[in-house]
Amino acid sequence: MRDLAAASWELYREAVELGIGALVHPSIPVLFFGDDERYVSSALKVITVGLNPSRLEFPKGDPFLRFPAARQIDPQRPAFDAHLAALRAYFRERPYNAWFRPAFEPILNGLAASYYPGAANTALHTDICSPLATDPTWSRLGSVGGALTAAGVELWHRLVERLAPNVILISVARCYLEMIRFPKLGTWETVHQIERTNPFTVQAIRVEVVPRAPTLLVFGRAANLPFGTVSADDKRRIGEAIGTALHA
Repeated sequence: MRDLAAASWELYREAVELGIGALVHPSIPVLFFGDDERYVSSALKVITVGLNPSRLEFPKGDPFLRFPAARQIDPQRPAFDAHLAALRAYFRERPYNAWFRPAFEPILNGLAASYYPGAANTALHTDICSPLATDPTWSRLGSVGGALTAAGVELWHRLVERLAPNVILISVARCYLEMIRFPKLGTWETVHQIERTNPFTVQAIRVEVVPRAPTLLVFGRAANLPFGTVSADDKRRIGEAIGTALHA
């Protein structure tokens, strides 16, 4: 992972050199959130996907509250081992629970997985557009977001190839699905539907992240949060349905 950590710092330095004022400062590039070492040893490997890290990952009063191992990192000469240690410890420190717990965690629990210690399988969170935290949020960046996206998407694909997940779980505006370039091995199918006035449909398609090991890419529409209009109980049922589809 040190090579990918180094690549993420290159993106950070380029953003500084370009004078991108939306870059949260001070901060670090967040290549992934969670313990990748426990993830690698998990029987079921699940990653979740957002757009880019929130500015709230680096609170103004204490920017490295959530990444204490990164406090002494010099952006000009980053210590990659310290950087990766900070990322791995994220869910054991002071994670942004107001986002992670209601968003994907109940679905992960339905898959016998969790971001947090103690589950049978350890999940990771990733961001497809950029590992850099911005203010304003990604949807309000305009042309600035465009300047960051190409390199960010390329790094995300390299990371996902390295992680070789069984399941990729994403809930964003549908247009961002077009950024995922892994070859499709079939067509989108419904894996779960919540019957209500405005039915909520969860779709999945198999993609080739690594040869001869299909990955299930799962999509559900977002609101303010991923799967934002779905209750925690329904999210757990979605996780169970994904597990069934995975072995179908």
